[in-house]
Amino acid sequence: MIARSIFFRQVFSHVAVIIFMALTLSLSVMYFVYKGNLTEKEGDLTARVNNIAAFFTEELKAGYIPDMREWQLASNATGAVLWLEDANGQIIQGMPPNHLNPESYKVGNPLNHPKAKIVRSPEMQNAIIISVPVTIADKPGQIIAYYTVNSIHLVLERITRFYFFPFIVGLVAAFLLAMLLSRQLTRSIADIASAAKRFSAGDYTSRTHSTGKDEIGALGKTFNAMADAIFHTQQTRRNFFANISHELKTPLSCVKATTEALIDGIATNDQERTQYLERVLAETDRMSRLVHDITDTEQLESGKMFIKQEPIDLAALLLNQADKIEPLLKKKNLSLLLRVETDKHRILGDAGRLEQVLDNLMSNAIRYAPAGSRIGLILTEENEWLQVCVSDQGEGIADEELPLIWERFYRIDKSRDRSAGGSGLGLSISRGLMEAMGGTISVQSKKGEGTSFKIHIPWQRQDLT
Repeated sequence: MIARSIFFRQVFSHVAVIIFMALTLSLSVMYFVYKGNLTEKEGDLTARVNNIAAFFTEELKAGYIPDMREWQLASNATGAVLWLEDANGQIIQGMPPNHLNPESYKVGNPLNHPKAKIVRSPEMQNAIIISVPVTIADKPGQIIAYYTVNSIHLVLERITRFYFFPFIVGLVAAFLLAMLLSRQLTRSIADIASAAKRFSAGDYTSRTHSTGKDEIGALGKTFNAMADAIFHTQQTRRNFFANISHELKTPLSCVKATTEALIDGIATNDQERTQYLERVLAETDRMSRLVHDITDTEQLESGKMFIKQEPIDLAALLLNQADKIEPLLKKKNLSLLLRVETDKHRILGDAGRLEQVLDNLMSNAIRYAPAGSRIGLILTEENEWLQVCVSDQGEGIADEELPLIWERFYRIDKSRDRSAGGSGLGLSISRGLMEAMGGTISVQSKKGEGTSFKIHIPWQRQDLT
């Protein structure tokens, strides 16, 4: 209904504008043709009547009135009806047309200069009346000429007839063109409206095809971009809750089974009971980490994550990180290469959140590094930035999977036991934390050659001590 309404509004507005312009143009042309011809006739008739007055001037001054034959020849020479009047309006020679009222051609005092006046006769025909003052036996008088402008009306009628047919053809063509243009416009709007209606009804795959280069196309592209973003958000939300359910299902099942075993008295001594309870504690810690990771994810996405700005000795932070992971390295028979290759150690940032990022990167490196290999932890300087590189000699990551590792709950090795891995949120949180601290995080990896994660933090020139 809306599209149809817009369609007819567009058609009628276009046609109305065209009709208005055509009528304005035609009326203007007819007016200027009429005025031009009328002015030309007035000038020509005035000159002819002046010539007649000049021809009879001497005779009229002497009191001689031209006879009827001479007067008729003068009328024929001007192409108008002529008559001679005295100052009192009495007709001396000739005769005005019968339909003229004497009041209709009063043009003022005959002693004045010649004047032209357009009068409308009872037959609705425009006419020109010219009065030229003369002297009749030392008394004022005037020669009056009456000329119909039927020839001008004939010209206008010809113009009208000539213009009418092209006007009708142009009007029909304009109507069809307006329908075509309006149909194209409303078709695009209707397509966007239809896509929006389907989308609002729950079809999140609905898109519009109206994506041209005009303003309507820009609207269609904006709608499609919005629909893609909403679809991605909905898909991410569904995957998020599905992954949370899956992540919680395993530890909850383990806790439930272990608790039931304890209730059933399967553990016959203190050592077995302690093992069962340690298992429950481990699964509880795992769920607690998942809850903390979900909380961090929500805060990062909502922009509510609080980031401290405090002096940090980055070299000391890496040394502390090395001490913290030493037991894990020994457990898996790994070695650590720790190097500080710059004398610039001081930065401004959140030490706790930076440790969280390093914990995640180091735990991933240890998890995927083969036994007997080496883990790298290197601090360097690069164009006013400090760079921390965490590397391993593991299996590496395929090129097609590199862009996906930052997504929530994504795991490269789908077959790996989830209890041996993290929550699947670590890298997503790490990237969010680095961006919140004004830094960046990137990855370089090649299948079979290991992986290197690099975090870049702006170095502060001022004294942070």
